[in-house]
Amino acid sequence: MVTRLTGAVLEVEANLDGQQCTGIFHLSKDYNVVGDIVRQYLIGPTGELGARLIDVLEGDSDESVLGDSTRNRQGFVIDAGGGTRSYEITASLSETPFGEHGYLQMGDTGDETNLTATDATGADARTQADVFSRFVSEATTDSINSATLHIGHYHDGTYTLDGQPGLFGSPRAVHIPEGPRVTESAEDASAVEITITCNVVGSFDRALDIDEQVPYL
Repeated sequence: MVTRLTGAVLEVEANLDGQQCTGIFHLSKDYNVVGDIVRQYLIGPTGELGARLIDVLEGDSDESVLGDSTRNRQGFVIDAGGGTRSYEITASLSETPFGEHGYLQMGDTGDETNLTATDATGADARTQADVFSRFVSEATTDSINSATLHIGHYHDGTYTLDGQPGLFGSPRAVHIPEGPRVTESAEDASAVEITITCNVVGSFDRALDIDEQVPYL
């Protein structure tokens, strides 16, 4: 049995006040996500240039490599296999329990009774935004120190009520190129919306493990 996660959970490690902390941020209220894939091409999508190159290579041969004599304005594409998978996540912050999820964790403890510089669970929405922004701004997220995003079927069951993992069994390693963007309402202090972009990133963990296990001769 598999369970699809509703909302998203972002885990971010940062060094705050001289201590390494792991902030856990539940993004569920008014949750919205836009997923995108930006591919990288060896040739294309303006690939008619590739056809022109083949014209030159064919020279005086009577054989047509591409088998088409009317190649103008046609695209020839070679997918390089690279690119970026991104998630743009938008959610509202909440100082009250949110449905079956209860208090949404916003920091390293999840204790709604104790506001600290590293946890604002149960605090007002603007304070939650401040803590979240501090974690993300102080964190270094890359292929060596990635953040962890539990989203859709990419999760291990840690944040579901039944403990069942998603279809793909594990969360995604991501880096955060920008954000969070915080939108506050002048009329309603409790209305705070955050938007954050997470890009899926490859990890150097395996390469570093191998390097540690194989001593230099």
